[in-house]
Amino acid sequence: MDGFNIKMENSLKFRACIFDFDGILVNSEIILVKLWVKAADECGYLFQEEAFNLCLGRTGPDIKQIQLDHFGKDYPFDTIYGKVQEYFKQEIDKNGLPLVPGVLDVRQFLEDLHIDMAVASSTYRDEVLYRMKRAGLDHLFNTVLGGDDIKNPKPAPDIFLKAAEALRASPADCMVIEDSESGVLAAKVAGMKVVMVQNLSPITDTMRENADGIFHSHAELLQFLKQNSSLAVGN
Repeated sequence: MDGFNIKMENSLKFRACIFDFDGILVNSEIILVKLWVKAADECGYLFQEEAFNLCLGRTGPDIKQIQLDHFGKDYPFDTIYGKVQEYFKQEIDKNGLPLVPGVLDVRQFLEDLHIDMAVASSTYRDEVLYRMKRAGLDHLFNTVLGGDDIKNPKPAPDIFLKAAEALRASPADCMVIEDSESGVLAAKVAGMKVVMVQNLSPITDTMRENADGIFHSHAELLQFLKQNSSLAVGN
C-alpha cells in the first residue's frame, strides 16, 4: 500500500532527517543508466535497466560483484566502469547535475521546523561532494557521509548510524528518505523511520513491508509533512 499508514503516525515523530543522495537529491541515476548502456555496448555487452536497478544504493565493490554475477567472469567491469565515470564527469561538468523535482522544498520545510539534516550515500564521499557542487547543493548540508566512511555498506545500517551520531540524534529520532531497497532495509535495521520517494527503482514487496511510507514524488511527501507537521520535532 502506497502512502503513509495512518495507524503509525504516533510512532513517526522525528527530530533529524537523513537524505540519501543519488535518486533522492540528484537525478544522477537517470544519466548513469544511459551511460552504462553506452559503455557496455562499446565493449560488446547489452546492458539493460534491470542490471542497473540491481546496483541502486550499492557501493562500487558491491556493484562490481553484482555485475560480474550477472554478466559472467569475463565481463570487463573495470573498463566499462572507467568509461562510465569519464562520460559522467564530462556530462555534469558541461550541463550540471539536475535535482530531483521538489526535494529543495522538502529540505526548506524541514529547515523551517529546525530539523537537523544530513546526507548519507553509498557513493564515496569525495564524489558526493563533487556532485553536490555540480548540483548547487554544496552549501545546504553540513553533514555529508559516503560509502568510504563506513565498513559495511547498505543494506547494513552503518552509514545511517554514523549519520545519526554526527547529528547527535538517537536512531529512533531519525527519519530517512530513500529510493532503493537496500537503503530502506539499512534504515530499518538502524532502527529509524524510513520513507521511500520513488525514482528509478521499482517498488518491491520488501519496500512495502519495511518502509513506513511510500511516495511517488517529493511533492507528495511534502504534502504529507505539511498535513502532519507535528511529527517533525525540531530542536
